Amino acid sequence: MNLRRLLLIPALAISLGAGGQTIPVNTKFGAVSDEELQMTVYPPDTSAAVVLLYCKQEVEAAFSSSLQFGRKVIHTERIKILKESGKDYPDFKIFYSTSCTPWESVSNIKLTTYNLVDGKKTADKLSRKMIFDEKVSDTRRSVSFSAPNVRVGSVVEVTFTFESPYVADIGTIFLQKDVPVNISEAEFTSAEYFHFSRILQGFIPSTTNTDIRQASLLLGSGRLDYEVNVDKHRAVDVPALTSAPYCYCPDMYRLGFTYDLQSISIPEAFRKDYSYDWAQVDEMLRDERCVKEFYAKSHFSEDAARIASSGLSEAEQVVAIRNAVAEKVRWNKRQNIFPSSAKAIKEQEGSSADINALTGAALNEMGFKADPVFLMTRDRGLLMSHHVSMDAYNVVILKVTAPSGTAWIFDASDKSGYLNVLPTYYLVERARVIPKGEKGYWADLSKLCRNQLIDNAIIEVTADGSIKGSRTERGFNNWAATMKKAYSHYDDAEKFAEKIENEDGVEIDDIAFQGDKDWTPDATLTYSFSGHANAAGDIIYLKPFLSKYHDESDFRSEERKIPVEFAYPEIINYSALVTIPEGFTVESMPRPVSIKCPSSSSQVMAQCNYDGGRTVTMNFRFTNNGRLVTPDHYNELRDFWAELCNIYNFTVVLKNNNALNPSTSGSATGCGDPVAQRELYLDLACQRQLQGQRRSARQ
Repeated sequence: MNLRRLLLIPALAISLGAGGQTIPVNTKFGAVSDEELQMTVYPPDTSAAVVLLYCKQEVEAAFSSSLQFGRKVIHTERIKILKESGKDYPDFKIFYSTSCTPWESVSNIKLTTYNLVDGKKTADKLSRKMIFDEKVSDTRRSVSFSAPNVRVGSVVEVTFTFESPYVADIGTIFLQKDVPVNISEAEFTSAEYFHFSRILQGFIPSTTNTDIRQASLLLGSGRLDYEVNVDKHRAVDVPALTSAPYCYCPDMYRLGFTYDLQSISIPEAFRKDYSYDWAQVDEMLRDERCVKEFYAKSHFSEDAARIASSGLSEAEQVVAIRNAVAEKVRWNKRQNIFPSSAKAIKEQEGSSADINALTGAALNEMGFKADPVFLMTRDRGLLMSHHVSMDAYNVVILKVTAPSGTAWIFDASDKSGYLNVLPTYYLVERARVIPKGEKGYWADLSKLCRNQLIDNAIIEVTADGSIKGSRTERGFNNWAATMKKAYSHYDDAEKFAEKIENEDGVEIDDIAFQGDKDWTPDATLTYSFSGHANAAGDIIYLKPFLSKYHDESDFRSEERKIPVEFAYPEIINYSALVTIPEGFTVESMPRPVSIKCPSSSSQVMAQCNYDGGRTVTMNFRFTNNGRLVTPDHYNELRDFWAELCNIYNFTVVLKNNNALNPSTSGSATGCGDPVAQRELYLDLACQRQLQGQRRSARQ
């Protein structure tokens, strides 16, 4: 299923089911009832610490008789505090811009906290002295205030007005919040001369109705009569939008309506087109330093000349100049699309845009073709075709084409990356390449390289169930980057070893990590370990997996409203060579398993083998080329995930030969039985994820 079609539903005439709210509420401001104050739990979500009993946003695209345009937002909330952890929810901080004329503003702030004290309703109003207007930067200020006398059981009611001259920045009006909402309403008002596109996003049922009103305005020496369109959106019992495993941008699936201004057209008075195509955005970026600094005179001319004459291969030259820039300009952890190369050189640190521009300029001087690549990272959602703007991009990286024609895309600021190895947040299907003097074009960054983990373990088991052995994990491309980022959270190898010990229940010796300080496409972790298998009398229960690549808790929820997104295509190969104790034999072992996912080209295979002597081998291979599973396939994914994770419970049962019945000596139930092999074909996608830091580093 096409995700854009799933998310972008033209909201021309929408009327979806949205029944009565759970808590009856009089929505008039100030009409807080005793029942609202007495309530102790919100039935649709009994775990909620806060519930919005009522929320309304009134948004207006306005204009005046002097043809001054702008937007006005009146925001109203009635907040019920149900638990101690929710007492900080009615703390507000609203930012506004001072870079425009007139300034944006926040006004008409009214807030009251209601409580029941000895059975009587009390009201504590916000004092004007407790409203703070502060400077944030040269172009931004903030207004902050907090509800007084908040306690468990309080109801807080607040309203304020926000005004801005930026009429084109309506954006998305959200009906779904981070806490549950009993009733959520929004109104969007615009004169007939404003031409907006309207897009619904999210999966929660809602209703939309449009009213038409008559209005008039003195314009010049005459009177302008016109129609006003009022869109009324409503949803009830709206669940909180929470984070979920394998989702980069939950906000992309939050219930809301996006309004994009296409044009303003007032007959014989005013006309302006606000819609652009991507080619126009390309030219806007070329006019800014966004593009120019990639082709400017290099600050690394000496390094470029030295590397160009070094005899290194093309790929080695690219890596060498990237390293030369990274050594002199430290990344300050900031991402943007506006490089300032001279400032970065002077301060010896800069943003990702600075480092990529400096690297690109040096490569262009060396005879390579280095072009900027603009993208919206996955944590901000998809780059939507209806939202054509410079603001759609938040990162710029590099595409470098060598004289031979070989091309790579990379982020020169990412110390864990490499050529064609990007941070997982950058692996988008649409990124914009804007070459100098050529037309811009789209590039797919989602499958640039082959990502693989090869994990080999050698295990020796003694008669008392003790185990010892060695393990080597070698990651390539994005798997290497995942390993490097996980390792970077620790000061040294010993502290990293403690993490593994806590996760896998073993003791670690002689640990070493290679590749953490190098800009390379691989990383290697090696260590020796010892531990214990479960033993009972003459029986040893051995689990050949030392750790898991997937977590069964990820998809335990019975329902999911948002798609499942995978980090990157990958291959995981795990093998274990096990030497069992002398005098023992294999009594039973798991049967071979093969699970396929045709719709996502994913497959997992696992098999134990016993040679009849003292050697058991375990082989596991997981491949995934899938990127996304839509909610309609979620149940299939849950079933598959349970089967996949069950593989990690494989157990080989060892028994002392002296206790065996001679008639069964040397046999292993399930070994090599072709009838026992099962094939499970499920039309869904799958993904591995590490435990602990290894899992979080990848996300």
